[in-house]
Formats: sequence, structure tokens, C-alpha cells
Amino acid sequence: MSERVLSLTYRAAGPADGPAVADLLRTSLGKQDDPHYEAFLAWKHQQNAFGVSPAWVALDEDRVVGYRTFLRWRFVDDAGRVLRAVRAVDTATDPAYRGQGIFRRLTIEAVADLTRSGDAFVFNTPNDQSRPGYLSMGWSIVRRVPVAVLPRGVEGVRRMRSARVPAQLWSQDTGAGLPAAEALQDPDVARALLAHAPRSGLRTDRTPEYLAWRTAFGPLRYRVLLAEADPAAGGLIFRLRRRGPAVEATIVEAFVPDWRTGAALTRRLLRETRADYAIAAGSGVGLGMVPAPRLGPVLTARPLAATPPAADQWQLALADVELF
Repeated sequence: MSERVLSLTYRAAGPADGPAVADLLRTSLGKQDDPHYEAFLAWKHQQNAFGVSPAWVALDEDRVVGYRTFLRWRFVDDAGRVLRAVRAVDTATDPAYRGQGIFRRLTIEAVADLTRSGDAFVFNTPNDQSRPGYLSMGWSIVRRVPVAVLPRGVEGVRRMRSARVPAQLWSQDTGAGLPAAEALQDPDVARALLAHAPRSGLRTDRTPEYLAWRTAFGPLRYRVLLAEADPAAGGLIFRLRRRGPAVEATIVEAFVPDWRTGAALTRRLLRETRADYAIAAGSGVGLGMVPAPRLGPVLTARPLAATPPAADQWQLALADVELF
């Protein structure tokens, strides 16, 4: 195997690599029985409102044995500048080729190409097992993303405390609110909600096109809970996920004009969905929630063509860091 690995070639991935990459991801990540997987990859990497994901492959002759891709993202800073960034997401190595440094080589190739193309920085939230590898390749820990929670009663507290496992990828169905994939196809609805989007710090460049894409994939079952019939009054974008014994209402975006509206919407969300608890990024003050500082993912970043912002400048929603 060592002689074959020495002959591996690395290059940017193209459309013709799609079927082989999908097969590699299915095999490597245990997705063989997932009927949504190809459509999920297309939504994430081809239909993204911020652009098609750049990707790289490792080849043993004509066989794809490694894959690495970065999700395009766009931020706005306090000066109103638009920053083009990428988020480190999917990667896979053929099981027969693991332990040969393919992931590292693909990542180094990607970093070099993205720097030359002018992307500002790369960010992600690696788990405890993968974080040391990223740190060894120039990533730095930014901070733990602050999150806040609101349990639904004593039983919600109990189930939340025992929910220390990864959440299921696909969402549970609920009749609460409106299907986001339908509601946010109307740019007027999206613009009304975005009137309450954050205006300070480094934040995602939220546009009607972004919201329409971000909530479009059916099996994720994103919903919009409006404060009133008029979306100008504010609303939440959420989905329900099973996490161990608990049902979690994940608030991925909150567009609220004041804390009273936010708190009322969060309580209503729990009441109408019967979720065990709600979770959102941030301090939770504007949603009537309680900070849970140890629950948030660890944010890391690496400079490409620019230095990542300081830790206190990042203003992230769960839509920016949610693992999918």
C-alpha cells in the first residue's frame, strides 16, 4: 500500500467526480441506507446561495480515495464590508487508505488554493477528536460559541441533562408554525424578518436568497414561527431534533424586535411543539432563555488571505454552525 500511496495525485474536484465522491462519502460515513444523501449533498454544495463549494480529491490512478470540501460562506463586519469565507465541512478517506495523511494533504492543498483565490478565512466547529488535527494545520481556537436554553418544565430539565449524545440529522415533523421552505420563498416575508436581523459584529450576510436556500431542504423540516400574521412583527426559524431521550427545538435564527416578543415566541414554541427544551446561540436575553455556556460548540478559524476577526466580534446564530 505504501508504494501506491506515494503515487497518489491530488487535484481540485470537478462535476465528473460527483458519483465517485458520493459513493466514497456514503461508504466512509455510513450513509449507505440514507435515501436523501445525494439530494442533501446537492443542496449543500451546489445550490448554496453563497456559491458552489470548492472541493479536492485524492486519486489512486482513476479511483477517488480521498475527498475534502469547504462550504462557501459570506459575512458582513461592523464597517459594512462583505468578507468571503469558507466553512470546513465534509471529508472522507477510503477505509483502505486511512492513516496515510490524505486528509492532511487535501486540507493543505485546499488552504493554498483558497488563499490564492482571495477567500478571507476558514472556520468550523470540530469535535474533540478532530480539533487537534486542525490546530496542527494552523487553525486556532476562537471561543466556545455561547448558547442558551429554555426547558419545558421539570421533565424537560431532566431530559435535557441526559441528552449528551449527538442529535439526529433529520428533523422530526411538527405542525407548529409554517414550513420555512415555502414561507421563505417569498422574498417579502424574508425581508420583513430580516428587518430584525443583527446589525453589529461579524455576522452572516443574510439576504432573502440566503434564507430561502438555508431552509429549503425538505428532510431538515425547518419551520417559521411568526409572532403575528404579519412577518414584520418578527419570528423564529427552528427545527425539532431527537437528541437521546429528548426532543430539542433548535432555534437557528431569531428575528425579533424586542425581548418581550422573543420570550413570548420561545415559550409558544415549546408549548406548540411539546419539545423538551429550546436552544439558541447567544446569551438568550432576547429570547427569555438561560445561558448554558458549556453546551456550545468550540469555534476554530484559520487565516487564508486575511486574519480572522477577534473572538468578541463573532455574532453567530446556530444556522451558521449547525452540523449537517
